[in-house]
Amino acid sequence: MRIIARIICCLTIVVLTFASLAHAQNMLYTDHPLVGKIWDMHSRSFIDEATLIARINLSNVLLLGEVHDNSQHHELQQKLLHARIDSGAHPALMMEQLDAASQPIIDQALAGIQRDEVLNYVTPLIKFTDWQFYSPLLAIAVDNRLPIIAANVPNQYLQPVIRKGYAAYDPDELKRLEVEAVWNESRQKYLAMNMGGAHCGQLRDELRVGLTRSQRLRDALMADSAISSISRGVVGIVGSSHARRDIGLPLYFAARDPSARIFSIGFVEVTDNTDPKTYNADSATGEAPFDVMWFTPRMEREDPCANFVKPKEPHPSISEPAAKPAIDPYVQ
Repeated sequence: MRIIARIICCLTIVVLTFASLAHAQNMLYTDHPLVGKIWDMHSRSFIDEATLIARINLSNVLLLGEVHDNSQHHELQQKLLHARIDSGAHPALMMEQLDAASQPIIDQALAGIQRDEVLNYVTPLIKFTDWQFYSPLLAIAVDNRLPIIAANVPNQYLQPVIRKGYAAYDPDELKRLEVEAVWNESRQKYLAMNMGGAHCGQLRDELRVGLTRSQRLRDALMADSAISSISRGVVGIVGSSHARRDIGLPLYFAARDPSARIFSIGFVEVTDNTDPKTYNADSATGEAPFDVMWFTPRMEREDPCANFVKPKEPHPSISEPAAKPAIDPYVQ
């Protein structure tokens, strides 16, 4: 069995290598002047990698906000996770790409001794189709005996909140999770506006409001999954919208643990624009959405709205999550 596991692991590495090469051929703006540069959104100036690493090593909640299908974002996440480990930290790896329901299976697998067997158990639990991007992060966690937190909340769990509002959720839990305490009208307007853009402008206002509620609860629950690990340190692998300081996870981490030292990085794909101040310039509250932005090439992809299928309205009798609509990879 061990020989078979090693063969599978070797084949996986080969697949990952070819997948990485394939994605590398689809990068745009590789010679853009901002690519590879790191922009401090507070001082509005560039910093070098050594300065960034020194700063993240002062944090105990590090959020690495990705565009899900950009391979360079995942390579940078691996680099920063290694940097935290090299500093002597032993953080928990919190992953949006793993559903919370899989946590018992993950914990049982991590108790195993054989590295390849552990990875063979955990890797198939990644819910994203581009699972190969996340396998190296899991390997780093397994090699260094890091806890892995399955942070995502399945869509089915959130359906009642989308349909009926927070009245469908335990009020004591909402209070404990600080869902309402961190929110205000400006955050609501901003998130609702961007939720519509994420679905190509095809949402009815009622559904847009419902999805906004579910996004807020999802962030609160994702933060809740890692609150108990802050003392050891947390590295979060999440979509860029979840990493935003103005509407995402930092709000809930700070509310639940005011002593948390949160550092948020947004990996940003460049456009024709060469002025770093114009990227992520809009914010729900006027505050910087990230502590820093790290610029990368843009992944070549089809227009997500070209073949967009309008999501079906949630049905009161729904027992299974609806099929996942084709949405913009920036805002998952």
